[in-house]
Amino acid sequence: MSKLDQHIIQNWSLLSSKKIFLGCSGGVDSMTLLSILHKAKWDFEVLHVNYQLRGKDSEADQQLVEETCKKLAIPCHVYRIDLQAQLDKSGGNLQEKARIVRYDFFESKKQLSENNYIVLAQHEDDQIETFFMHLARKSGIMGMACMPTEHHRIIRPLLPFSKEEIIHYAQQNNVEWREDYSNKTNKYVRNILRNIILPDLQNQIPSLKKSILLLIEKFQETQNELEKKITPLINEVNDHQQISFAVYDALNEVEKIELFRQLGQKAGLAEEVNKIRFSQKGKRIAFETASHSLFYGILREDLYFQFLRLKSNPSDIPELTIEKVYQLPAKYSKDVIYLDASKIKGKLKLRKWLPGDRMKPLGMKGSKLLSDVIKDAKTPSNQKENILVLVDDEKILWCVGIRISGEAVTTEESEEIWKVSIN
Repeated sequence: MSKLDQHIIQNWSLLSSKKIFLGCSGGVDSMTLLSILHKAKWDFEVLHVNYQLRGKDSEADQQLVEETCKKLAIPCHVYRIDLQAQLDKSGGNLQEKARIVRYDFFESKKQLSENNYIVLAQHEDDQIETFFMHLARKSGIMGMACMPTEHHRIIRPLLPFSKEEIIHYAQQNNVEWREDYSNKTNKYVRNILRNIILPDLQNQIPSLKKSILLLIEKFQETQNELEKKITPLINEVNDHQQISFAVYDALNEVEKIELFRQLGQKAGLAEEVNKIRFSQKGKRIAFETASHSLFYGILREDLYFQFLRLKSNPSDIPELTIEKVYQLPAKYSKDVIYLDASKIKGKLKLRKWLPGDRMKPLGMKGSKLLSDVIKDAKTPSNQKENILVLVDDEKILWCVGIRISGEAVTTEESEEIWKVSIN
């Protein structure tokens, strides 16, 4: 048994009784971890994100992951997104946006059950690069602590191993992987670190890696203590939307950074809040949008900061998640639908239902007015106007949460199955 196999089986035996979701890009790190988990015979499924940024290479990455999973009978979930189109529309940093998309996808699986764990393939070299990236920012203790081995049911079992060790394992065990050649270009800061700065530093200071890893370990110990102190305060803020000046002023700067980090904000926000602490009543600061944040800003009152809570807007149309899967679930949910891809005409989209809409409910002959479908479901009057339907270019496939159409459902003959859920 190799050192990698032995380490994971001995140190992560808790995963043998969990539902594992493995983030897999198709690169050597994640494909190696896929191989190890498969040999361990643990229950896991694969998550792959295709950002559609590299044309045929992106498609080839997805194809390798899907074909490997099919060959090994491992469930595979693919999330496709035109990331460049989103950036063209809303702006932002490409790598940061990709990270947010990726982790939101992972979280959507993890949150389905307390028994679900995300397993990622970051390694020792990634950790070193992350340390230097965060060193250049005001990242707080959390930033300098880099990536924890285990945190909130996210596991990184390969962190003790170098890239070289992982490649050696892959070669010895006939693991197939694909190279992301964009990693070789020095377009991004991380690539400059990886390809130029760190190799030169390592040559000049052979003990550098060991020293940095020791620092990270100490920062992680400090971060754990910090989280224990700040988490109860976060719970108070979430419950009461306030923090008194007496409590806020008693926090040191590192603790303030951690406070806003746990609220989904960047470290620099603490400085901005400090500035309005002694200004006049009514001063406010807008928060950046974060997927797990409950608030959109903070307001200075006489004796406390008021956190401004986000309100859900029922008129908003949520996003669809479309994944290609290889098997149907044992138990169905009213919030998810499985469709035969060959029966879908054009593009899937969500919209509000309209008077005159008709659908062909599963199990019925002929069509039925959607207004009658909604009425039969005894939908409360104040909710009727916000009912959504999933449609393709020709027909209604789903009255969301109420009734499924029979026109594109899967059968035993279905060759390609799409799992459609709503974010």
